[in-house]
Order: sequence, then C-alpha cells, then structure tokens
Amino acid sequence: MGTMAKVLIIEDDGIVRDALTVFLMRDGHKVISAADGVSGVNVFRAERPDLVVLDRDLPFLTGSGVFEQIRRISSDVPIVVLTGNDDPEEGRAYLKRGAAAFLSKGDGLSSALDSVEKLLPSAAQFPVSVKGPATILIAEDDEGMLGVLSRSLVAAGYFVIRAGDGLAAERLAREKKPDLILLDIFMPGKNGLEVLETLSLEMPDTGIMMISGNDNEEIARECLSKGAFDYLPKPPDLDALERIVKYRLFLQRSS
Repeated sequence: MGTMAKVLIIEDDGIVRDALTVFLMRDGHKVISAADGVSGVNVFRAERPDLVVLDRDLPFLTGSGVFEQIRRISSDVPIVVLTGNDDPEEGRAYLKRGAAAFLSKGDGLSSALDSVEKLLPSAAQFPVSVKGPATILIAEDDEGMLGVLSRSLVAAGYFVIRAGDGLAAERLAREKKPDLILLDIFMPGKNGLEVLETLSLEMPDTGIMMISGNDNEEIARECLSKGAFDYLPKPPDLDALERIVKYRLFLQRSS
C-alpha cells in the first residue's frame, strides 16, 4: 500500500478530525492529532510529522500562529490549511507563506485527502473492483444532473441504479443493496438528510456520499455527523468523484 507517512491533524472540530483520521489511517498512514493550536505546536515539535493538516480557526492559538510556529521548527514540512472561510486573498497569503494548499471545508473532505495523496503518494491506485462491478445508487431529482452522474459512473465500469426522489432512494436501497449511495440533499418526497439518517442505520457498511448545490460548511458537517463519508458541492468535479468512489469501494472491500 505504499510507504506509511506520519500525518498531524490540528483541528478543533471533532467530526472533521475523526473523519480525516479514519481515512488516512485506512490509507496506511500513522495519524496523530491535536484539538487546539498550542497542543498542535507541541505535538509537532515532539513528533516531527511528514505532513500537517491545519485548521485555520483554532482555540488558544490561531491557525496563522500555528503556521508561523511550525515554520520556525521546520521550513519544509508540507502544511495543508483547511478553512470554513475560503477568502481568496487569505488563501493567496497562506500559499505565499509556503502552505502546500488552502482548502475550503465546504468543498468536502475529498479535497484535503486529494492534497495529502499528492504530497504523500501512497495507495494512489486502487482496483475498481475485486468482486465484480460495484453497484451505485444515485438519488437526484434533477434529470440533467442525474444523467451526467450516471454516464460518468457507468463509463468508469459501475452498475448504476437511479432514483428521482428520497422515497424511491430508500426503496431501491433496500431492494438492490448497492455498494455505494450518492444522495442529493434537496429532493421531493423525503430530503437527502432524512434518507441518510435512515439508511446509515439500516445499512452501516454501505458508503453514503452527499451531493448538494449548497456548499455551506454547516451542512457539510451535519452530513458527516449523520453518517455520510463525504460531501461534494454541485457541480461535482467528475474526475474527483470517480477517485473518491474508487477509494471508498477499495476501503469497503478490503475491510
């Protein structure tokens, strides 16, 4: 699975911190974490990680302060900055100071995982399937978007089931037992968050990803807290979506 790296996550949001930890550990990395800025600097000094994922807003010492302290200790360890306020000016300032990436939490955790993958190559290539073509259920009331997502995933080698509303999504999930479910948040009949709550309890081993036209960080956090493994804003980057789907299926089938 590649060379294991040591990754430090400095993040006060327990949901985001735990989700990143699970994904990185499953990818073969050693993960250490801190929930505030002062602890983050101390852990970095003691552990000397290969990469840091740093929240911009932290208690006791801000992300900017942590960034400066880490740079005094090491000038070359990559730092991926996460933020709920993706101000482009601030992003440019962090990049100018040497950040490896400046990413919005509202774009989903996949962007952070992609950055880590590029900076610390590990299990970058996953088999599409080791047990035959995976089945993916897409629940989306926008016919155009449903068609785009379906064509992309079918072309990638998956068997796709389509649902136009939340109630149909629940019925088809129970009937077809898909390997993965993509849920739009705003759907008629029953919204995606309600479907997520139901299916994450009934089908705990099935990965559920949320897709929405609203890239609000609070909605993204709510999705993660209710059992989704990731969240992507619309229109989704289809190449990124395919990588995330491939990665999630690899994790499910190798567990």
